[in-house]
Amino acid sequence: MIGGLCMICQTMESMAAGSIEMNSSNQQSLASKTKLRNTMWGQVARRHGIDPYILYAVALTESRKNGEQNRVIPWPWAINNAGNAFIPDSQQEAEALLNQMLEQGKRNIDVGIMQVNLRWHGYRVAKPEQLLIPSTNLEIGASVLSEAIQSVPGNLAHGIGRYYSWKNEPAAIQYGQKVIALADQIRTIL
Repeated sequence: MIGGLCMICQTMESMAAGSIEMNSSNQQSLASKTKLRNTMWGQVARRHGIDPYILYAVALTESRKNGEQNRVIPWPWAINNAGNAFIPDSQQEAEALLNQMLEQGKRNIDVGIMQVNLRWHGYRVAKPEQLLIPSTNLEIGASVLSEAIQSVPGNLAHGIGRYYSWKNEPAAIQYGQKVIALADQIRTIL
């Protein structure tokens, strides 16, 4: 347990991959309507007062990895520096890459499943590699997202977009609209 978050007995990859499945009749069942609500995504989203589908859509937008059988999943060890995305195969590989970047003096690094920016939000952890712990990264990302949404009352797209950019309003709104559309698509197929 980390920060009060009890991990569900599934790996992040299998949980993420399994959360975008269509049932055989292509109809939403009661169980599928609550699929994300009954996972770590739902628990974290509830604590931060945000929609779990929006949280998942942000993670998918930020750290998407193409998986098997044409599935896309949020990837817990994604790293981005200066527009260069890296998708290490393991937490150990991601930690080595992160440490290498830090040794080179790089600080504007997006880390983990929610691509938490080390430069702006590194103070939220004791050590940078803690951002590679999926539950920690998700909690911090949800907190940042919640703050961003609350900063623009009445404009969800702009609020979500501030997760991406506070200064570039058109880019923020476009990002927010993209996330909302993705969340709606996920909600439809679950």
